[in-house]
Amino acid sequence: MIDSEPAGNSPLSGDLIGKTDDHEAEDENEKLPLVDELGVEDLDEVLFGGRGRLFSAAGRESPVAEITGEGVLLHPPQKPFAEEGDTENIISQIDERGILLNELGQLRKIVGARYKGFSIYALGEMKPGTLKHYAAWFDEEGQMHKLYVQGEALTTDMIFRIRNRTHDGEIGSFAEITSD
Repeated sequence: MIDSEPAGNSPLSGDLIGKTDDHEAEDENEKLPLVDELGVEDLDEVLFGGRGRLFSAAGRESPVAEITGEGVLLHPPQKPFAEEGDTENIISQIDERGILLNELGQLRKIVGARYKGFSIYALGEMKPGTLKHYAAWFDEEGQMHKLYVQGEALTTDMIFRIRNRTHDGEIGSFAEITSD
């Protein structure tokens, strides 16, 4: 003879139902927009803890920044948290001479800047520990020459600042700037 109890009275059914309810609650939490899950309301509080991580948001409509040991990850505020999702890979293209190419595959020239009449280009080589690219000019024979101030190679951001101090973009007029 088989003992049977109604499904709702089984000793195991409560455990299964309880686990299902907890799992459904987790699923509901997974479906909440990240700002709601974290409780972001306004600018009174900008740091939030959740999922064992540290987040920051400057309001309900701004991206939610996840602060990690490797840097900062931005999450869309109105979408549920995604452990992994679409990412944007930024790839730098460099021509055979070492010049950085723009998004259209053209040489990345520092607009308006010149050294002794020659255009200045951004190189693919970057200053160690930064995202700053070195700059150089090319002579009539196609030889590359980096630019220096007190022995330190100039980066593109420095070239832009120096160019902006001139009336014609000619940075060769500054005696401190040398070339190899």
